[in-house]
Amino acid sequence: MKLKCGVAGLGRGRTFVEELRKISGCEVVAVCDENPHKLEDYGDLRTFTEYDAFINDGGMDVVAIITRGPDHAAQSVTALGAGLHVICETPCVYTVDEAREVVNAARSSSARYMLTEDYIFMGWVQTWEKLIEDGKLGEIVYAEGEYTHDCRNIFFIDESGAYVPLKDRDKHSNLGLAWRATDLPPLKYCSHTLGPLLHLMSDRCVTASGLQSGCKSVPGSGAIDMEVGIFKTEKGSLVRLTNGFSIAHPFAYFVGLYGTKGSVKMLRIGESSVKAWFEDEHSGSSWVDLPAQWADRDDGRVWLSVCIEGFIDSVRNDTEPPIDVYKSMDYTLPGICAHDSAEQGGNVMEIPDLRGST
Repeated sequence: MKLKCGVAGLGRGRTFVEELRKISGCEVVAVCDENPHKLEDYGDLRTFTEYDAFINDGGMDVVAIITRGPDHAAQSVTALGAGLHVICETPCVYTVDEAREVVNAARSSSARYMLTEDYIFMGWVQTWEKLIEDGKLGEIVYAEGEYTHDCRNIFFIDESGAYVPLKDRDKHSNLGLAWRATDLPPLKYCSHTLGPLLHLMSDRCVTASGLQSGCKSVPGSGAIDMEVGIFKTEKGSLVRLTNGFSIAHPFAYFVGLYGTKGSVKMLRIGESSVKAWFEDEHSGSSWVDLPAQWADRDDGRVWLSVCIEGFIDSVRNDTEPPIDVYKSMDYTLPGICAHDSAEQGGNVMEIPDLRGST
């Protein structure tokens, strides 16, 4: 089955062009970006600066939506309405209402929809799945994650749309704010930690509470420095997430699972460090080191490739994708609700389960 593919958004979307081209039976036929200069490298394809024209005239079966976060929901609804299969970058929606719109569009369409939560396909998730299958952790009662890094150098743009580093902002006049400064509350970008944790726990969050630190690192930008969310799951476990992108803090990724028989934690700051303790193996209080697999999978494949290929296989076989529209919202809505809670001072909020709802 030959599939014609298109990619909207040629920042990270360039990687999707290359990944789709690697898949046998996939042909990239069209690309779209509002900046015409980004289209210059794709003269052999149909090129568009307008998304609606891209959808109507691109001649595609599949579209990868890798555009500005706030545009993802509306663009997904448009593509699904046109009968196109959609793989969408995170965050796939920004509000509960948007989530309902995407779910309803996916239900009404014959096309497939999937959130590109590629971290689920990383090597460390494979390793931890085996620990859980072997009963090393017992019942998981608590999970936590942190995703923090300094994005302030992509907060400001000049008149041409180019990013201006934070240290150079005073050298320019008429600077604008990029969407990551104005439209990316940290917990709305939660799926890179929450997705893998919920996948490993085979669970979903049902309530959320959040707090935020305010805007101190880049005054005047409105960008929230840090947000923290606490969640209760359907199985009665707890999850804590910490996210921050407007902060003096290089990339750091932390996840932990705490069970009735053991616990495992991973911290990635440059190199990865994985620590574990299993009561059936360790009599003392010392943690032991596990192989620090971050991206490396047992099968040697690249995790993003596995993610995209899984979606393409679901289109070809008319089966549910690895992350269906409901799981996509399970991995996204808790952060949205926690952010809304933080805006209201930390009130506990119900997280809707959109299965069966309209």
